[in-house]
Amino acid sequence: MSVMSGGNGGNGGPEAEIRIVRLAAHSPAAPLTVIRLLALLPPEWPCSTRVSADRITLQVGAGPDAARAAVATALRDRALRGWSLPDAHE
Repeated sequence: MSVMSGGNGGNGGPEAEIRIVRLAAHSPAAPLTVIRLLALLPPEWPCSTRVSADRITLQVGAGPDAARAAVATALRDRALRGWSLPDAHE
């Protein structure tokens, strides 16, 4: 997983950048996936996104460890099947 910290997430804490990737063409489309993913993250975390066909990049207003754990947990949801943190398969 790519996690970069720095800046201020808007809540007084650090900001993490996390990338997830689409593993298969039959996986849900990125725009729908990002909505589902954001719904599974803590609502108090400010987030911004960049979305392409096979990659989603999140800027999360939380520390890198907390952000990584929350995204990993969210990706276990059946609705997000076929999306993964890159280093989980490298």
